[in-house]
Amino acid sequence: MAFGKAILLGEHAVVYGHPALAGALERGVVATARANGGARSSIEIPAWNARVTSDDVMPLGAALSALVHEVAGPDRGFDVTVTAELPPGAGLGSSAALSVAVTRALAAATGASYDIAEVERVANLAERAFHDNPSGIDVALAARGGLGVYRRDTGLEPVQSAPLPIAVGLSGEARTTAAMVRKVAAAVEADRGNARRLESLGETVDYALPALERGDMEQLGKLLDTGHELLAQIGVSTATLDLLVRTARDAGALGAKLTGAGGGGAVIALAPGHEAAVIDAWRDAGFDGFACHVGVSG
Repeated sequence: MAFGKAILLGEHAVVYGHPALAGALERGVVATARANGGARSSIEIPAWNARVTSDDVMPLGAALSALVHEVAGPDRGFDVTVTAELPPGAGLGSSAALSVAVTRALAAATGASYDIAEVERVANLAERAFHDNPSGIDVALAARGGLGVYRRDTGLEPVQSAPLPIAVGLSGEARTTAAMVRKVAAAVEADRGNARRLESLGETVDYALPALERGDMEQLGKLLDTGHELLAQIGVSTATLDLLVRTARDAGALGAKLTGAGGGGAVIALAPGHEAAVIDAWRDAGFDGFACHVGVSG
């Protein structure tokens, strides 16, 4: 089992050395692997309508090849089957959860014993096939669960908090993390004010931690709103994501924002006790969504 994730605050800022606050979703990915006696591997993910082999040049095939080569060597083939509760390409850590789950499945199939640090190291090899410059936060949460503050230089620092109930809205817009990371890099190069906006995104994490400690959901909701506004100013929101955020707020959410790289994907809404109303409002507007907890472990 590997967890999905939602970034509460700080996406993109984390790439530039600022902190991000994120948590593991109770939805995730489970994988099984068995040796097939050949030299070529395959992976099948029915929920994503995906089936490729390790010699396929698409990212999923390249990721599978990297994992098998690292765990078992270049001359052994495995058939991997995956059960996924996460939509792909939605900014919810689906590729990292897949990478961690397949790493664990291959290790089990070969009798290898990996601690969490080794699982993360190997899984990040696959993440590079999906993303040009992954921050590492997705893999850390997929492997460890919980809620934490992530910094690229120090990794994931756990935050003691009960899991938070959230609503997740799906835009249906396709995007890639790598493309959005490049877009932010270009935006920073073109306007140094965007560097300050990324710094401000990191600062929202500092304000969120005491709000979590005292259970101040209204303050946390305001910080989510601030996070979305900053991300929109940097240029990674879309008209659809903005609509989902407004719809959630109108339905009673304390705050809402895009989560992940932006350009499509998903939004999260903090609406304690009103998640169903938010999801109904999204569905009335033509979008899908689901309720879950963020910050789960075990």
